Amino acid sequence: MNRKKQAFTLLITLWVTLVLLSGCNSPSQQGAAPPEAPSGQDTIQTTSYPLTYTDDTGVATTLEKEPQRIICLAPPSTEILSALGLDRKLIGLTVYDNYPVGIQENAEYIFEDSLNPNLEQLIQLKPDLVVTGMHKDSFINSLRSLGIPVAHLNPQSLESTYQTIEKLGYITNTQEQAQAVLQGMKAKEQAIADKVEAIKEAERVRVWIEVDPGLFTAGAGTFLNELITKAGGINIASDVQDWAQYSEEQVIEKNPQVILSTYSYYMDNVKATIVARPAWQAIDAVSNDRIYDLDSDMVTRSGPRIVDGLETIAKALYPERF
Repeated sequence: MNRKKQAFTLLITLWVTLVLLSGCNSPSQQGAAPPEAPSGQDTIQTTSYPLTYTDDTGVATTLEKEPQRIICLAPPSTEILSALGLDRKLIGLTVYDNYPVGIQENAEYIFEDSLNPNLEQLIQLKPDLVVTGMHKDSFINSLRSLGIPVAHLNPQSLESTYQTIEKLGYITNTQEQAQAVLQGMKAKEQAIADKVEAIKEAERVRVWIEVDPGLFTAGAGTFLNELITKAGGINIASDVQDWAQYSEEQVIEKNPQVILSTYSYYMDNVKATIVARPAWQAIDAVSNDRIYDLDSDMVTRSGPRIVDGLETIAKALYPERF
């Protein structure tokens, strides 16, 4: 099994086990805006240290000085930190950090296991800050017990992504850059909303989103469901919660007009595979050749590119409006 397929299998396991069963990412913990840096402030402030902040676990952490050596174990946050101009401060990354191109080149160490990194190696890097994402409490607590500052951030919506960018800007003293990134993202989101808001409910496109060939999909409460909705579509799997597995019969019965897939990064000929399913020939999306593959990273990583993913989906659903 190649690395990309291993990554996908790990993600599916986490989605199903952690999200569906344990519900560990509760909405109350995700993306809380930093009270120290409220949105919409007229004057961008410089961060003062020592700084005490709270992350998505609700734990307060104090940074004695501006972080200069940052380990990021969450690719979405890596993309945020890079957009804030902090590439050269990212001294530890994971093998899955692939954007921007060349982001790993300046790192002192690349962790092969992003969720269970070598703790001894991590300590040797002497980080000022470790940014985590889909990590277990036990790992986060082990870092904190060693006196290593942690920012655990795992946004699961567009709004909480905005709040995470703002919080990382505040923590790293890059508030001006964070506001510039946010302004660009919000402007693009609004432009998309303006183009799809006039579409009547009866005319909105029915969408099936396939995240693996076993018919796992994104239900209500997922980031992908939010993106489809904001793009003006109707997710046919919104009757299930979180990540779930549909049956062929369910997809056929709901007859999607557009099919979106997200797994061509590890499997070739995804569209051909979908088209070749004998029972799917009468589905509108198949008969009308409206099957599109999405850049998985762009539509699942809660970072600056997520609005580009939103735009890609909107263009697939309503090309005449874009």
